[in-house]
Amino acid sequence: MTNPPPIDPFYVQPDDHLDEMQERLKQALEFTDDEFERLSPEVRNLFAARRHLGHRWLDDYQVVVEVTSNGGGCKCGVKPGQKIVFDMRHKVVPALTDAPVCVHLLSPILSIFYMTFDRAAEGLNPMTCVWRYHECPHTGPDEGKSKARCQVHLRRADTHEPVTERILPKAVS
Repeated sequence: MTNPPPIDPFYVQPDDHLDEMQERLKQALEFTDDEFERLSPEVRNLFAARRHLGHRWLDDYQVVVEVTSNGGGCKCGVKPGQKIVFDMRHKVVPALTDAPVCVHLLSPILSIFYMTFDRAAEGLNPMTCVWRYHECPHTGPDEGKSKARCQVHLRRADTHEPVTERILPKAVS
């Protein structure tokens, strides 16, 4: 007698419509019923992982872009120590942001946002050593000496404490 293969807890059955999280996801992603129904199996699997991880990472964490230097000549006016704070839905949190929102400085941050959903949904910290430092791509005639540079980190939304663990802690129910 052979044992059946183990069941993958992250596999979404074709008839799984993510009922218990559907309304919250539609609101967070601004999806209509029709758009939600058209989600690919891969995206459904990604969201289904939340069911098994036991934490609400979309609400529990924020991405912080902190200016570390500006070379003295940044035309956008960002200064060292200023921050731009994003929620995990990649929206700026104006009440917690004190830096000018500069598209030049933020354009390299897009790579983090591409990884955030994938890694965080799997319970991993999206800010690994690869994704922590960025600089403005706007070089100018001074060969980049006046570029703004920043450090990016993940923090808890409730306490604003940096999250340094590679695996995100599960929220306590």
